[in-house]
Amino acid sequence: MIQLALGRRAALVLGAGGLAWPAVGRAQSEPVRIGAILSASGGLAAFTPPIRAGIGLALEEVNAAGGLLGGRRLQLVEADDQTNPQVAVSVATRLVQADNVSAIIGPMASGITIAVANAVTVPAGVPIISPSATAPAVSQIQDNDTVFRTAVPDDLQGQVLARVVRERGIERAAVMAINNDYGRGLANAFSTSFQARGGTVTASQNFEENRPSYRAELQTLAGRGGPQALVLIAYPASGGNTILRNAIENAFFTRFVLTDGMRDQSVVEAVGARPLAGSIGTAPGSAATPEQRAKYEAAFRRANPNLDPGGAFVAQAYDAAYVIALAIQRAGSAERAAIRAAIREVANAPGEVVGPGEFARARDLLARGAAINYEGASGPIEFNQHGDAQGRIEVWEIQDGRIVTIANVSE
Repeated sequence: MIQLALGRRAALVLGAGGLAWPAVGRAQSEPVRIGAILSASGGLAAFTPPIRAGIGLALEEVNAAGGLLGGRRLQLVEADDQTNPQVAVSVATRLVQADNVSAIIGPMASGITIAVANAVTVPAGVPIISPSATAPAVSQIQDNDTVFRTAVPDDLQGQVLARVVRERGIERAAVMAINNDYGRGLANAFSTSFQARGGTVTASQNFEENRPSYRAELQTLAGRGGPQALVLIAYPASGGNTILRNAIENAFFTRFVLTDGMRDQSVVEAVGARPLAGSIGTAPGSAATPEQRAKYEAAFRRANPNLDPGGAFVAQAYDAAYVIALAIQRAGSAERAAIRAAIREVANAPGEVVGPGEFARARDLLARGAAINYEGASGPIEFNQHGDAQGRIEVWEIQDGRIVTIANVSE
């Protein structure tokens, strides 16, 4: 496990025992331990560094403001699920039973979130907030109100993606989706909405991860119904980059529509800026006010000058950590059940609005008995009865070798 104790002048130290980020200043007894299940390796590894940094920034801000529960510090215990559900269940068990974490941020992938919830966290009563599990199936977990997510579900992303594709004049599209809860769920949401808007899905193919070539599947998709574009729902290192290369090298497709799982600059670097120029995509976006967004981005860049605060799910990860910290303070306890019960109380209206970097203010309001409503780096949270956040979808495009946000829309 990686244990990060976050302090005002925290520095990353590499030692024989692993990675530690020790607090500087007077050590607090009994830190509150928060788990993070991230995909530091495997198909989602490219997304993890900025997501980790977003979580770290939130916890560092809480600790720099004096901590919570009378001065206790937050300690992050991170585990790598290797983008693998079996590994995720194993590391989640360790976080819950051995490390005794009060809550968990993550996992990142939808299918892994479902596996961890069903096998570990729901039976143990541990609240989890995923910043990036977007599959509609996550809403259907019988979770005793312990599973939350700060990313908008793919029901909305599929609708927005379909609208954007039709607005680009594409009437016929082939769909290729990774064969997991995320891929199947988003493919279904897109296809249903695309067809309702008069589009035609010429063919659809679920693919298995990490094959050396997808030429046969692409040849079949390209040969059915005259598709004008390929809609690819994938992860870069689990087949997504290989599919794009195969499609380009064999001239099966020249127009690409991508989704949140491929929204990473590493895709452009691996496949090439020229063949991907003009490719469009969607991802959970931000509904934050300009002031809230600017405050978060400035703090992030000061702490992490080489990472992108606008990367996929980074703001959502920051918000997940903040919601957990605020819920602990609201509950007056690090007990799991108390935290779970307080999550909506700090993340939903009504209440005095508090934003990124305002933990001290939120703590003071709570001490006076006031209700608070956290509106974060990704915007208002407003968890519904399924633990799903409300929000917007980002529309992005690859321009001059860079991923550029061109809109944030709600439908």
